[in-house]
Amino acid sequence: MGYFTIKSRNWSTRLICFFIISLLFFPGCSMMNKITGKQPEKSEKSEAIPKQLEDVEASIEKIFGVLKGPSLVSGEANGQSEQTQTGEQNQAGSSQSQTNGQNQTEGGSQQKEQSGKSSSGQTNTNQVADPFQQAALEINKLHYLWNEIMPEINKKGAPKKLTEDFSNSLNNLTESVTTKDKMKIMLALNALYAKIPNVYALYKTNISPEIKNIIYFSRSTILFAESKDWGKASVAIKELKSSWAMLNNALEGKQQDDSGKLDMSILELEKVVQEQNTQLVQIKGKITLANIAALQKSLQEAQQSEKQKK
Repeated sequence: MGYFTIKSRNWSTRLICFFIISLLFFPGCSMMNKITGKQPEKSEKSEAIPKQLEDVEASIEKIFGVLKGPSLVSGEANGQSEQTQTGEQNQAGSSQSQTNGQNQTEGGSQQKEQSGKSSSGQTNTNQVADPFQQAALEINKLHYLWNEIMPEINKKGAPKKLTEDFSNSLNNLTESVTTKDKMKIMLALNALYAKIPNVYALYKTNISPEIKNIIYFSRSTILFAESKDWGKASVAIKELKSSWAMLNNALEGKQQDDSGKLDMSILELEKVVQEQNTQLVQIKGKITLANIAALQKSLQEAQQSEKQKK
């Protein structure tokens, strides 16, 4: 009887050993991955972000730009673009003036009338565009873009609260323009941008939507500091650091240079917020946004490179 018991135990031990070996070496088994820490390859493909959503972001950045606020687009680049456009307009006006002069020499009151129209047109060309009018035009564009993208994100399973919050924020932004209060408009604009990360989160991409939160909290810090609301500015910089820590941990080595610059600029921004130095917050804030833009571009290029390899 004792022999039978020992033999049975031996067989049980062999079966257990065989089972463990099968788990370790059987093709396709996940046990080996768990033991070695190796993650299975991702089978999900990165989804394309709708162009309308990218256009929404571009319009928001343009509005910040025309209001001379904290934009991801370089202020120097905007200024250069405006100067180039003005130069082209003046050159066109000069050419038109010469043509009118020739027509007038050839005679007739009709040429004088055309010259008068040209002169009036030249005056309009040299007038400085109203930033609030420009903002209103871009906001009107946002309404159309949002109307186009809503069916798409609803198919992606967007919560009703997300679409309602975005619509309400867009309506509040539209109403704020009528006040012609620059700070009020920019705060409403940033409140609208706060919904962007949640929209991006509906799509499976290799770039974390957390970078959009970093943009939002950076802008919040700058705007609240400019408004002398240091309590909210302090909260915003804490949220920025927390959001950045989450993204930074997920970054790969290729982005270490860009992430290092951004990390230092956020620390610099935090320091001047603690000192309640409005002027330095504006400077350090712009540097932080520039570093975010550089990192975002680097991530996008890396994603594009991966797509080309496949």
